[in-house]
Amino acid sequence: MQFLLRSFLTLSLFLLSVNPVCADQTYTLDLPTQPLATTLNKLAEISGAKLMYADDAVQNLQSTPLKGTYTVAQALDQILDKNRLSYELVDNSMIVIKQKAPDPTQFPEIKITGEMDPDALYSTQYKVPDASTATKTKTPIMETPMSIQVVPKSVLNDQQAFRLEDALNNISGVFPQQGIGLIESFNIRGFNTFDYYRDGVRFQSANTQTGSRETANLERIEVLKGPASILFGRIEPGGMINLVTKKPQATPYYSVQQQFGSYNLFRTTVDATSGLNESNSLLYRLNFAYEDKGSFRQFVDNHHFFLAPVLQWRISDRTQVTLEMEYKTGKGTQDFGFPAVGNRPANLPIQRNLGESFQGSEFEEIHAGFNWSHALNDNWEIKHRANLQLTEQNATVAALLGLQPDNRTLNRAFAGFRDNKAETYNTSMDLTGNIDTFGIKHTILMGGDYFYSNNKGVFINDPNFPSIDIFNPVHSGSRIQNPTLVDPYSGTEDWFGLYFQDQIKLPYNVHVLAGFRYDNAEIKNRSAVNKQDKITPRAGVLWRPIPAISFYGNYVESLGRPNFGSIGLGGQSLKAETAQQWEAGIKTELLDGRFSATVAWFQLTKQNVATGHPDPQLALQGFSVLTGEARNEGIEVDITGELLPGWNVIANYAYIDSEITRANNDTEGNRFSNVPKHAGNIWSTFAFQNEALRGLKVGGGVTLRGKREGNPENNFQMPGYAVFNLMTSYSKKVGKTRVTAQLNVNNLFDKEYFPSSSGFGRSRITVGTPRIFLGSLRVEY
Repeated sequence: MQFLLRSFLTLSLFLLSVNPVCADQTYTLDLPTQPLATTLNKLAEISGAKLMYADDAVQNLQSTPLKGTYTVAQALDQILDKNRLSYELVDNSMIVIKQKAPDPTQFPEIKITGEMDPDALYSTQYKVPDASTATKTKTPIMETPMSIQVVPKSVLNDQQAFRLEDALNNISGVFPQQGIGLIESFNIRGFNTFDYYRDGVRFQSANTQTGSRETANLERIEVLKGPASILFGRIEPGGMINLVTKKPQATPYYSVQQQFGSYNLFRTTVDATSGLNESNSLLYRLNFAYEDKGSFRQFVDNHHFFLAPVLQWRISDRTQVTLEMEYKTGKGTQDFGFPAVGNRPANLPIQRNLGESFQGSEFEEIHAGFNWSHALNDNWEIKHRANLQLTEQNATVAALLGLQPDNRTLNRAFAGFRDNKAETYNTSMDLTGNIDTFGIKHTILMGGDYFYSNNKGVFINDPNFPSIDIFNPVHSGSRIQNPTLVDPYSGTEDWFGLYFQDQIKLPYNVHVLAGFRYDNAEIKNRSAVNKQDKITPRAGVLWRPIPAISFYGNYVESLGRPNFGSIGLGGQSLKAETAQQWEAGIKTELLDGRFSATVAWFQLTKQNVATGHPDPQLALQGFSVLTGEARNEGIEVDITGELLPGWNVIANYAYIDSEITRANNDTEGNRFSNVPKHAGNIWSTFAFQNEALRGLKVGGGVTLRGKREGNPENNFQMPGYAVFNLMTSYSKKVGKTRVTAQLNVNNLFDKEYFPSSSGFGRSRITVGTPRIFLGSLRVEY
């Protein structure tokens, strides 16, 4: 551990010493011309002042020499002025370095607030001004004609949210769905997705099944609403979840956090970053996590080990190369929950597990990445990214099939995977440029990507497994399997895409986004091949009449899920699903940019959904037709920011009218499963500002969900619920170290609830977690 804390590097804020700043005290300095960050670090070391700055603000800047006797203020005036930087003394103990406001006569529409970078290590901001997921360029959210929402690490820290399911409660229209195996699955705007993206790179959790995504190395989570396939390829139309990872920083930072809680939760995380040489051209970051936890449910136990090193070489102010890796290994248990009895989940003790004690999964995952970027000049930049992911998993489970007519005897099967291996390779190349045509500014993006995945293993499925009485269960605890009932499988997915996008800034603060993508995709297994190519467009317009408000609208098409496994008459493969979205909304930014809100209306329609042949005899033979269609339409509201000094809030509401509009069975006219008509979430914290209580923070919130259908047949429902959560923390400076103790209480009133189902059948309903206590102690230096 000592080696890790000494040899690796972190984030974009700098913290040194905690002594009060004495305005009159002078220091004898002899510092040469050198990188500005180096001079600031040395000044802090000599004076004992606590300096804080965004790493990007000083990157590639040089300081003037300091030789003589100076106060801290005089030294800062000399080295910052020529770099258009300024500083502010906070609480007589902290000096915040920030960019100077430009001449307001040159930029009348921009108001500089000097706010801290929300990605900075010690930032407590809930509001994030920029995001790249929607456009692959760093674009202000207020100038992006799409709905994009962000959960920053300050929210993750306050909520101690280390599962994606908990973190995504903070975004409207995103709901969990019980996955298959150990994968995570979510509904976004009513449509289910198994995939997530890491720094814009696709990860197929449906194939890898390596448990819940580790969040220790996440900087923030961005969710782009609506079809995102124009830039990222084939994806479900509801939207995409992009996990933005922590990057190496030049300012040294080391953190160790120990978390502990109900049901034997034990979790340790380490975060370290710094420069490896004098010029800070070579940087590193290291994140580590170990988690071991039980459950309120019988037979459920999970633990894993995670390591994520990153090494970055800043060759010049125009060129950088980054190498990164993630390694994860562990064991987990899938829990199918309860079956439905009548039109509600079975009335059973919440701890009861209807599986067996032997069920479990072992997994190992390696991800390696390489990316580089080079600015050709002040206007054009090229970026390349390449990634490899290797996973292996073995799992066995007593799968729940369905209740017999007596509504108490549950049929089960012995199922699982053996040697489930997945290899995924992807690469992308982007060229971005800024040009002017007749006084109109353009940001051009053109690029291409390639994705290849190979998945193989052995599927175990033995339906002759003992059933169980759900009201008086007797667990055998033994593995009973017919060794002949195994099915080897293999499959590949291979696609490439080309895309073009133009962001246009017109007079009167009108912003236009237009682009298209060409996809060529093939998916195959041992018995079938599905090929398809398609061109999909995207267009959006935004008008920002005043800095505080924007009006926007967009139209997007997408290439979605392949109908692989469904065959038409004659055995031909069926085309992939497609979708279209219309969206309109209003965005606002108030309180000097500290508070923002988005109100969006959307209509999202998916076609080419494979459904059984209208001829019952042909349907029984397995033939399908592309007549299925579904529509989700609704309104979403997201707000986030600082209402008063120290008072932060993040809240959302979603109304979704969901309907299966065309089907060749009795599901036509029904709602999609796991999609509530009304849902919302609010979370708020207050950090005391007065000197007597400084360091103390309190907060709380509530997650609200309306009634949800459990399957497409709509023959059972999961009742609505409200779950309340609380937190408190206290931070204290001890020398050069900041120590934070925190306590969270989730499900304060011990509400029994059912957050999701598998989305099919009647036998798999997730049981919500009862009241839990989660404590932590974090030491930062």
